[in-house]
Amino acid sequence: MTMYVYHADGRPVGFVFSTFIHDLEGTPLGRILGSHVYRLDGTYVGEFFKETVVAKPVLASVRDIRAMKSPPRLKSPGTTFPRRGLVDYGYADVFRRLYADGPERCEPIAIAAE
Repeated sequence: MTMYVYHADGRPVGFVFSTFIHDLEGTPLGRILGSHVYRLDGTYVGEFFKETVVAKPVLASVRDIRAMKSPPRLKSPGTTFPRRGLVDYGYADVFRRLYADGPERCEPIAIAAE
């Protein structure tokens, strides 16, 4: 069974195979290590939270990792139905940063105290 990755608005944007994230066409984009998401060039992108790649603050210092060999392109699993959008936890969706022409880094996030 395919594990899809969703945009915060609920539409499917990719899928996970092993620890790699692919877009819906099967192109490998990045890797998940723990909850951290990295591009294949090793650049930190964000956090994997509720099947979504988001700019979520983390307590530990996060740094880039070594670039990794791209896994093979996979056959598209096909699209799936959209799900209800993610509850707004205040984390911006950053899936687009996985693409080579996407922004390199997460912008700093301000956390409001309650």
